[in-house]
Amino acid sequence: MRALTILVSLFLATLTTAEASAAALPHLQRNGQATQLMVDGAPYIVLGGELHNSSPSSPAYMAPIWDRLARNDLRTVIGVASWELVEPQEGTFDFTAVDDEIRQAHAHGMHLVLIWFGAYKNGESTYAPTWVRRDVKRFPRAIRAPNPRIPAQFRQLFDGPAISVFGHAIAAADARAFAALMHNIREVDPHQTVILIQVENETGLLGDSMDRSPLAQAAWKQQVPARLIDYLQAHRAALEPPVAQAWTQHHFRKSGTWAEVFGRDTTAHEIFMAWHFARYVDRIARAGAAQYPLPMYTNAWLGPQRTAPAAGMYPSGGPVAGMIDVWKAGAPAVALLAPDTYVKDFVGVMNAYHRADNPIFIAETYPDVGNLFLALGDYDAIGYSPFGIDGIPNDNEIFKAYGTLNGMRSLIARAQSEGRIRGVKLDGKDAEQKVQLGGYDILITGPMDTRAALDPGAGTAPAPVSGCALILKTAPNEFLIVGQGVSVTFSRPGARVEIDSTQEGIFRDGVWTPGRTLNGDERNSLFPRDSLRIVRIHLLKFERQ
Repeated sequence: MRALTILVSLFLATLTTAEASAAALPHLQRNGQATQLMVDGAPYIVLGGELHNSSPSSPAYMAPIWDRLARNDLRTVIGVASWELVEPQEGTFDFTAVDDEIRQAHAHGMHLVLIWFGAYKNGESTYAPTWVRRDVKRFPRAIRAPNPRIPAQFRQLFDGPAISVFGHAIAAADARAFAALMHNIREVDPHQTVILIQVENETGLLGDSMDRSPLAQAAWKQQVPARLIDYLQAHRAALEPPVAQAWTQHHFRKSGTWAEVFGRDTTAHEIFMAWHFARYVDRIARAGAAQYPLPMYTNAWLGPQRTAPAAGMYPSGGPVAGMIDVWKAGAPAVALLAPDTYVKDFVGVMNAYHRADNPIFIAETYPDVGNLFLALGDYDAIGYSPFGIDGIPNDNEIFKAYGTLNGMRSLIARAQSEGRIRGVKLDGKDAEQKVQLGGYDILITGPMDTRAALDPGAGTAPAPVSGCALILKTAPNEFLIVGQGVSVTFSRPGARVEIDSTQEGIFRDGVWTPGRTLNGDERNSLFPRDSLRIVRIHLLKFERQ
């Protein structure tokens, strides 16, 4: 009897330890007005960069890169776990490259986000192991109809190896390998260096709006799953336009085949493919989470765009903005959908993806400090990550921005949760923006040219304005601004406002270290074009006489 009691006690103790460990893992959590990534019990903002896809395949190649990234104030790296390297022979696993990434990141004081390049990467299956791609009977390929809209010189880019998402064996094999990866991370990473996992990469089918294989054709003739219909009904008033329009045109049918519910055009094809890719990714994510439940996301190759106006010219079925609802219904194990943002309309992409059920994480983009500030200030982003960080020159402004912001990440996160932060990016001639924060109207323009203002004949033709600012309200009449190439003016309805004091400084681990108190001519150029500066501004306000 005593032995049984001891066994029960040990079992309960194990459960308690497991529950405590799970509670301490990185996770997404709603804090006030923002959903945030929690690491070590506190909100964590990823000021990171994604390595080139092939760099992490070689620890020797990466060895000197880690030191350089650390010197450039990078605190989070997005690396890669490639199926072809993890499972070179079926059932034989090799985590050498992955383990080195974890070890090196920890040694350099960094956190790590890992991308699982499984069966799908950029709309193709080139990262699947040879033993998978060779066995077309067990892992049948997608079949694509010729697309006359694709110029002949580009057709080979849309005709790479693509395993059909409708095959049962591929999902089972991919899920098994991903589960092995997550089990390995749990075993080799006691410090929780890895904080976030991307499942697959830019999924979808390139070259056609839908898979034409026999497996896909059979699925097309089946009934639309009740799970999707139930989601559409529950969110009918707020569905994204492509799905809403397709369903509306077919009278909001609550049952039927895919053609009966959504039609037969390319939008219907894309909805069909999105559902099956979402269910695929959800299965992979669940298999991994059963081993180690880190937060997981997947990313999107954006579309439609001017150069890729139809599904198939961008991966059909991927988590593009128009298909978010299908993905939310089909992949609940995925915490968020991350847009890979390589387009000019950065704000449009942010508006499309910033939803109550989808916090912003920019996994791939250009190194643009203005966009970084917009993401953090206007969209409560949990992270920003330029692609090819190991190839970006050391003097790039993104590294300078990270060095400036690293010490104040906790302040930014708290400001996000309390709704007292804004981002500004000026881009173009005579650009200006006005934001409202803390009861003040804040006008942001290009930097003041004192000489030209006093002597208009001395100036030259105005240059395009390119400046940015991240503005935090820190007290009733106090603002903290990180900016470059801007001038800032405050006003308030019914009151006269003037600057009382300005002080530059830096943050070290969240603690303000003051520098110069700026006055006189220095106030005319608080945020010069050639350097990023943090300034704490106190305001005086008076009732108008």
